[in-house]
Amino acid sequence: MVNTAWAVQILRTARATHVLLRGAYGRYLAVTGNEAPPGHKGFYVAQENFDDPEDVYVEWWTAAGKSGSVLLLHGTAGGLRALRANGRYRRWHTGVSVEAVNFSRVTSMMEWDVQVIPLLVERPPYQLRPPSAAILWHEDCGEEVEISVIRADNYGSTEGEGCCWIDMRFHGRSLTELGNELANRLGNSVEFENMTLCVQAGALARPTPLLTDLPLRDDPVFIVMFMVDTPGHNALRFPDLAAE
Repeated sequence: MVNTAWAVQILRTARATHVLLRGAYGRYLAVTGNEAPPGHKGFYVAQENFDDPEDVYVEWWTAAGKSGSVLLLHGTAGGLRALRANGRYRRWHTGVSVEAVNFSRVTSMMEWDVQVIPLLVERPPYQLRPPSAAILWHEDCGEEVEISVIRADNYGSTEGEGCCWIDMRFHGRSLTELGNELANRLGNSVEFENMTLCVQAGALARPTPLLTDLPLRDDPVFIVMFMVDTPGHNALRFPDLAAE
């Protein structure tokens, strides 16, 4: 599925150069102070919005691993932690977490491969749930989600005259149904196929093309709408999901 990898984004600040790890829904992998779930080691990591340039929780740095792999590190020498996979022996523990690391003893579960995924000008096919697939709602997740949408101008800006956020309540998580509803609101014979929706997960986040159904969480979603065949849309780049 499209949300099993992170895109690497470089962040240069007055303090240092870091990497940000951006997921399929535009949110950034962030360290928390909460313990990891049962069966996972260390501390919990979450996917969060990026609104503040001083938000150190989303900032990572790298060190060389073995055989071309990298370690993804957070913190300082006094409290250094590494991003790690789980489930070496219990395969159903698929979440990631952060754990204190000592460079004299680095487990292979802390080593990550970096792959260059080609970028495309053409939008790849959507990866959607089958229409008949049952949605397994989380106990604390409502079926409605609050969505804020803004239509970018022809040059991809959301700060031009006439650009404004529109708030709506949307039932379900279907990308196709969301696109059709937005097209109906626009009118003027606009079709979903004539637009690309991007998630804007925070004021400082990069717009991330929405290529699959919305996540099963009910926190607000901010979406930027780009119209096909405009300079703004032509500047978008999409991951080659078929790349090996």
